[in-house]
Amino acid sequence: MGKLYDFTFDNEKDTIYVKLSGYFKEEDAKVYMSEFQTMVNTIDPSCYKLIVDAREQEPVEKNVIGDIIAVLNIYLRAKFKKLVIVNPNSQILKKQVENCVKEVNFQGTFVCSLEEAYNL
Repeated sequence: MGKLYDFTFDNEKDTIYVKLSGYFKEEDAKVYMSEFQTMVNTIDPSCYKLIVDAREQEPVEKNVIGDIIAVLNIYLRAKFKKLVIVNPNSQILKKQVENCVKEVNFQGTFVCSLEEAYNL
């Protein structure tokens, strides 16, 4: 099984692109949060747009919902110049994320395509 996420820096566009895919279990979410925070600690997030591409991510089990909320909070606390999430293709996961967004004061933008995310 391949990696469930990948971080890419585009310094020309001052963008960090995060691609999420597959089925995250609780331990996968914890490792992702740790690696994401480590990466954020090496940069000045206020200089970057964060694009999180969740199109290929699968719905999660109930015990991972709290981790989605925790990840959204990590994104917000980092204070990126702009925060954009490309909606998941899965309607179930999209609803799960929408419910989590209600739990936090989410300051990001949801879009339907990667092109839309880069154009913001």
